[in-house]
Amino acid sequence: MSGYRVTTGVARDSRYPLYHDYLWRYDRVASLYDYSPHLAASVPARVRELRDFDGDRVGLAAGLEEYNRSLGAPPETLSSCRRLARPGSVVVIGGQQPGVLTGPLYTFWKAVAVVQLAEAVARRLPPDTPVVPVFWIGAEDHDRDEVAPVNVPAPDGPAVRIVYDPSEGEQGAGQPRIGRLSGEGRPAGSAFPVRTSVGYLPAGQAAEAFLARLEPALWRTEFTAGVMDLLRRTATASGNLGDWFGRLLLSLVGGRGLVVANPLHAGLRALESPMLRRMIQSNEAASARFAAGREKVRELGYEPQVEKDLDAANLYLYRGFERVPLRRLPAESGGLFLAGAGPQAERLTEAELLDIAARNPERLSTNVVFRPLAQDAVFPVLAYVGGPGETSYYGLYRDLYHLFGRRLPVVYPRPGVTIVEPVEARRLERCGLTAEQALDLDVLRRAKAGYLAEADPIGIDEVFGRLENSVREAYSAVSGAVTSVDPSLADLASKNLARVKGEIEWLKNKTRQRHRQNCREAVHRYEAIEAAFRPQGDYQERVWNIFSYLAKYGLDLALSLTALPLVPADGLVDANHRFVWL
Repeated sequence: MSGYRVTTGVARDSRYPLYHDYLWRYDRVASLYDYSPHLAASVPARVRELRDFDGDRVGLAAGLEEYNRSLGAPPETLSSCRRLARPGSVVVIGGQQPGVLTGPLYTFWKAVAVVQLAEAVARRLPPDTPVVPVFWIGAEDHDRDEVAPVNVPAPDGPAVRIVYDPSEGEQGAGQPRIGRLSGEGRPAGSAFPVRTSVGYLPAGQAAEAFLARLEPALWRTEFTAGVMDLLRRTATASGNLGDWFGRLLLSLVGGRGLVVANPLHAGLRALESPMLRRMIQSNEAASARFAAGREKVRELGYEPQVEKDLDAANLYLYRGFERVPLRRLPAESGGLFLAGAGPQAERLTEAELLDIAARNPERLSTNVVFRPLAQDAVFPVLAYVGGPGETSYYGLYRDLYHLFGRRLPVVYPRPGVTIVEPVEARRLERCGLTAEQALDLDVLRRAKAGYLAEADPIGIDEVFGRLENSVREAYSAVSGAVTSVDPSLADLASKNLARVKGEIEWLKNKTRQRHRQNCREAVHRYEAIEAAFRPQGDYQERVWNIFSYLAKYGLDLALSLTALPLVPADGLVDANHRFVWL
């Protein structure tokens, strides 16, 4: 395990131009944020600002300790909860929807970055400023399609996609154990409304059915049984996906003091109540500030990552376990809000919503616009660790935060990470490629094409190019001759030429195919490198799951990975991609 190492290289994702500039040319986007993650002075400045934090640290810490203890958290996590209760404590926080088996690899890397950033900034702050790492479980989200699938790189053949089905194995099942989550149960069987928060979806039998399909897809090693035992034990102990996610994350990173927070937990939602009331009272002004933030992003030449209608309240109202979006009705309605649409739409006054926020805050839920504000009202957030999309979202929120008398936290970009297994390291060496080159699809595919061209014994493209030119010239002469006999033959000559060219193309492709077969061992190396570094054309961290690797290398791998230096010791940004060599 001690032989693992980290190298770095450049990786640019064209899908996130604002994020690219945030990493490499921060001055271009600095006006959208309050603190630069590239400056050492940002951390102490934010800590000074948080001296005025008016949240209930003691109540928050007690609720988190209770919740984490219920998930079987290790002593290090419970100690972190207690440190949060101390005056002047701050948190480094990140979050993600509770994907099955913790979702794609980037969730694991984000949790590791949260822990390492907390440790790094703690070393730069006085000892009387506890820095606690927290992971926010996005259990309120209702995008089931995002959390349900798990992609597994199969030992032989194509990758396997296994999808969790909440109704599977649940017919006739009793109510799950949901502890003190807000709400009183959940629908049984398949009766899950489309907008059911994923944190309410069942683990139990549905999880067991999923795991039964997962097990044969994993690598069979001496570690597979231990991994499956962990997954089954945690699923059995959990009543829902939110808790299962929390248990798994704690089993992987809890030993480094990570605390998990679930907004569906009644105690946490109660702490959001004052901010929920302010969001209702200032709803129209908040929408205007968010719209202004979008325009500022556009003026800088970027496309906003979030679009919302001006009348969107950016809140949901729960009907049972379903999140129903709230909208503001026109001013002439007298300040009414509309929950849902169609025959079941419900009109509510501002006073009624304020009463719900005060008495039953668990009936309200924030969307992507208001969620960071709700989080920062409850936690003294020093820094938020976000991926490309989240970092871009925060660029929209500066004016919105200021409306509520707050400033954006330090937004720290989650390091991008690619695991390089020993077999891939050998393939890179055989192909004369660096890890950075392998991560760039254009470079990698040009390298494969270059190899094939260099190994081509006859110059396939050149040979067939000459043949096509000769045929074209010959047909030009023939076409002139036959049209002098009958002009209508010109069309037949053109069609005949197309058929001949088609046959030439067929023969060329067959020749290329045989050439590739002759070079199949080398071609396989290039294709295997692409499958490892850019599976399905995307980055590894967005496709594969951490437990695929744990089944191959053992559960201790997770502990080893958390110890690798992914975040610089000074807590500043290294914009490069990380390559972890096993």
